[in-house]
Amino acid sequence: MTNNGMRQSNFELLRIMCMLSIIGIHVYTQTNASRLTIDNGLNYIFIVFIAYGGRLVCNCYVMIGAWFLTESDFKAERVVNLWLEVFFYSVIITVVCRVLGVGDASFIKLVQSFFPVFGRPVWFAAEYICLLLLSPFMNKFLLKDIVSCKKLLIIMGTLIIGCATAFPVEHTTPAFSELTWFCFLYLLIGYLKRCPLQWCNKKKDCWIWAGMSYVSLCLIYIICDTVEAIRGRGMIAAYYMEHYESLGGFLCSLLLFYAVKNTLIPYNKGINKFGNCTFAVYVIHQVPAFYPFLWNGIFHVNEWVDTIYFIGYLVMMELIIFIICCIVLESKKFYQKNNSSIWIYGIFKLPHLRKIQTPRKELFHV
Repeated sequence: MTNNGMRQSNFELLRIMCMLSIIGIHVYTQTNASRLTIDNGLNYIFIVFIAYGGRLVCNCYVMIGAWFLTESDFKAERVVNLWLEVFFYSVIITVVCRVLGVGDASFIKLVQSFFPVFGRPVWFAAEYICLLLLSPFMNKFLLKDIVSCKKLLIIMGTLIIGCATAFPVEHTTPAFSELTWFCFLYLLIGYLKRCPLQWCNKKKDCWIWAGMSYVSLCLIYIICDTVEAIRGRGMIAAYYMEHYESLGGFLCSLLLFYAVKNTLIPYNKGINKFGNCTFAVYVIHQVPAFYPFLWNGIFHVNEWVDTIYFIGYLVMMELIIFIICCIVLESKKFYQKNNSSIWIYGIFKLPHLRKIQTPRKELFHV
């Protein structure tokens, strides 16, 4: 936050760029774009450079949250709002898809949409909600025993990063789970905020090394993917793209986070407005019942992947998705603001509580 309590525009810009990259990897993994090879030339190279960051930037989102949350008081309102936002979009979109008979709105997906955490309609949101619930305990640990925290980070980092890097097989991630990894990132950022390393404040070096590491990761992916395609498609290239807890993805995302943190830009209302919409963008375009229809019912991505226009079409499509999701969020806020009834977390209307409404600060004081 800035001194006047407003969100820092550098972090909001990072959120926007990360979300565009996340949309990119979803296009890559959920359409025929994943079938592109080096023979497709620029289309293949472009989608790899866009999509590779779509996984490792999940680290950046956790790091941004941890940077502020590790020194903040726990607020139950934050957790409930996040839970209800996932509930709101996943249920409404799934029901609409089921009624219209589009997408993949099976009964199972309909049931999942009613349980934002346990049903995991969107996995990142579910893990992040659980992380928020654990944050007050991790904050106390950081505050009371920073030495033990350092030892724990060394152990967790060695086990998780070491195994995920040295053993590129699918069972390494379930052995630890995304939530365990997010807790590691949370504690790491909290520790580095209190005990910064020398390189953490070197803006130029962070940008250089972040850029070099990202380009290197993409080139390694292209080489491995090409070799595997010749010899019979394997899993190594795809594994390291998917696993943000491997050494390459972890270091790249950490360097990117500190590069942006050290690059202070003036407060920009427009950037902050769009940055505030990124979570809604993520949830809306990734509702399981909806995204098959989004890619091939609305945008017909599979018909464009082999054309010379694919790069321009992909960029245009990402911007359209982002802007439309922002409009949906702002429309929802506008309706809530101008509705005369009492709204609880922007979703449930309870007009009979008008006279007994408890101030939020008291209701959610922890």
